[in-house]
Amino acid sequence: MAGFKLTKDDDTFEFDVFGPVRNKAGQAIGKWDTDKNSRIVVKKDAGGSIVFDQVTWRFNANNQLCLNDADKEVFNFHKAGNRPFYEARKAVLVVRPDQNNVFSFSLRGEWDLSDKHDLSLTINGTTSVIDGFIQDMRGRFMYHFFDKGANTIEESILGFAGEWQQDKAEPLKLVFKYKREDATDDEFSLPKAVSINRTLNQFMYEYDRKGQKIRLQFMGLLKVSEDFVITYTLDEQKSQNGDVLSRQTTLTIKAAIDKKDFSGNIEFKVSNQDGSSSSISLRGNFTAIHRKGVKLSVGFAFEQVTSQGTVKFSFDFNGKLEFADGTKIQWIFEKNSTRTSILIAVTDITLGPARIDTSLNIVRENGQLVGVRILFGIVL
Repeated sequence: MAGFKLTKDDDTFEFDVFGPVRNKAGQAIGKWDTDKNSRIVVKKDAGGSIVFDQVTWRFNANNQLCLNDADKEVFNFHKAGNRPFYEARKAVLVVRPDQNNVFSFSLRGEWDLSDKHDLSLTINGTTSVIDGFIQDMRGRFMYHFFDKGANTIEESILGFAGEWQQDKAEPLKLVFKYKREDATDDEFSLPKAVSINRTLNQFMYEYDRKGQKIRLQFMGLLKVSEDFVITYTLDEQKSQNGDVLSRQTTLTIKAAIDKKDFSGNIEFKVSNQDGSSSSISLRGNFTAIHRKGVKLSVGFAFEQVTSQGTVKFSFDFNGKLEFADGTKIQWIFEKNSTRTSILIAVTDITLGPARIDTSLNIVRENGQLVGVRILFGIVL
């Protein structure tokens, strides 16, 4: 069996990767595991234990987990003829030296995500970097990495359980908050802002990693209010065994329309705390929304591909139609005593005599009433 040797008080012990421990005479004396401090502990069959507190753990440059003693590599778990399996349980790294064997041990440390999307793990002051990427088609925090020293493609995935929240300073930057084993909170901050995948009209996080485009695709339900407050309710997402990896949560984003005309997709500007801003856009079309006898509004209609199928939404804008200079017509946005406007192209609106439904009428500067007949192709 593959294994490694460690010395304690001038005695040498042989460790099998699947648990058994022998003394230097070759006699079985017990089994090994790790404790809460990631130290190797041998539980002796005869009672008592032996603690090896001089060992350190690190991933090498090939993403291979290694055991070190006094900065000297003792054992590489990827070079023992086995296929290691890794998983994250409550932010604890659980290692099975071979994916086909039930024996496992746990390593506890501090996780961090760099601005280059590298995941690091610090165990008892020893930091190692895992060269991988965040990717998932359901918005879970799944970190993928490969054994770069293997002759075959050996992929490992670490899934952390928690929920997505917004960065306080930048509304389009997301933070993944998760709980450690001791119930304290920690978080990973995504280095960039999210955008919208306009094919699905769903939020996504996309970035370049060594010449490849990597995507974290979220799934949820997106709605927009008449004052351009975007709410995005992320779906709950589970692992294959049914554990919740990403809890349902709602993001709220205060935006402003960022368009000079009513054509194409709708574009929003989102302000950050430092005065800078980011932009996002939805695929769809501008439309007329008429509440008979109440109001005629400019609106926007879009479809969103969700986990339950394609859903249609529309929202109207807070404001009103007005004549701009006697001939041109504009939509006046009204919010917090601030007025802005966008001209409506002559091809998008047709006028006629005043209507019985007064909500369809506009007053010219001379006081004459005219009625809206067609707006954005909608016959009223």
